[in-house]
Amino acid sequence: MSIFSSNKESNREQPANNTYTPPPTPAPSASNAYSASSSVTNISESTILEGQIKIEGDIRIEGHIKGGITSKGKVHIGTNGKVDGDIICQNAEIAGLVHGKLKVADVLYLRGNAVIDGDINTGKLVIESGVKFNGNCSMGLPAPANNPKPEPAKVELSAQ
Repeated sequence: MSIFSSNKESNREQPANNTYTPPPTPAPSASNAYSASSSVTNISESTILEGQIKIEGDIRIEGHIKGGITSKGKVHIGTNGKVDGDIICQNAEIAGLVHGKLKVADVLYLRGNAVIDGDINTGKLVIESGVKFNGNCSMGLPAPANNPKPEPAKVELSAQ
């Protein structure tokens, strides 16, 4: 039966079937190292990007970034990747070159061919054999710089 049928009997109102069934969500593949809920932005090997990158999800870099990266997710720099700038993120895995400061809230993985020229501040650090690192490293939560120790409370007792 067609909506545009010329048969007058078939033009009677039919009950609407408004049931929508969404397509099934595909299961994450074993080769996907990123979370299924976040998107991954890829910067390919032949790409040179100049400027600051601010991203909500994960980013994988095989090209050359001339500027800083701020991510609420994971920053992955492949063996051909190069970043000339600071990186601030939740997690990072680096196998390429970084010339700048790294501030990683959770875990920083430095893979065998990584070259880091800058300071590192991270919660946890994993370094494979062969990594070249020139800079200072601090791990865990830093103590506040200008927070004096609290003085003991003074208690006055009066005898009656």
